[in-house]
Amino acid sequence: MFHFNAPVPTPGSAQDPPLASLPRLARGQLHEVHASADDWASALFFALVAVEAQAPRPLLLLRVRKDKARAGSVVMPPCGEGWLNLGLDPARLVIVDAKDDAGMLRAGLDAAREGGLGAVLMESWGNLREYDLVSSRRLILAAERSGIPVVLLRGDADPCASAAHTRWTVASAPSVPLDGHAPGHPALRVELTRRRGGPAGQCWRLEWSEEHGVFRPAPLEELVVSEAERPAPPSGAVAVLPAVRERAPLRRTA
Repeated sequence: MFHFNAPVPTPGSAQDPPLASLPRLARGQLHEVHASADDWASALFFALVAVEAQAPRPLLLLRVRKDKARAGSVVMPPCGEGWLNLGLDPARLVIVDAKDDAGMLRAGLDAAREGGLGAVLMESWGNLREYDLVSSRRLILAAERSGIPVVLLRGDADPCASAAHTRWTVASAPSVPLDGHAPGHPALRVELTRRRGGPAGQCWRLEWSEEHGVFRPAPLEELVVSEAERPAPPSGAVAVLPAVRERAPLRRTA
């Protein structure tokens, strides 16, 4: 499932997306999501919506404290209004600022072991020395025992050897303009680059339907618009992904 507390289309209707054909971050597994700094909002958006989190359990988002974060890292406080647009209750989000990368991984492991959460998401940047085959195996064992999905978001990082079940690369994709050259729906390009014990290499182009609270598959061919045909952006407006607008964080735990 890709939506939480969102309207459920009637099965077999034109509004019912083929969920089996869409990517998912399954429970009881460790997943890696890679993205560049420019695509960080897309990666966080994908992880929030594609993770199979059990409602109404809290979602834990672990980050390195801002003053300890690496240069070039992106800090995006999630927006409560945007969470509602995703069909998520903002009260479910718990943000924890860790002292450093090692502390973040320890906290993620403890949270996955304890259970009671809907999902554990961790943000990291660049070379994560503390993350290797041993540490990833510990995270997998904890996820399997508790049934909680664990997602490690890796920004501007090369893939490293790990025991993760799946590895994804997420980037923003061109959206199709609406009538009157209005900004189109948020679109992502998602690639499954590694799948433990199964095939990989699949790609998806996903468009977000705010009306129905689900991703919808779209043709992989990216929309190509020449500079001469590209409409000027609305004055003073910036297209943003709904769950990561620049506003105060929802709830923060030191």
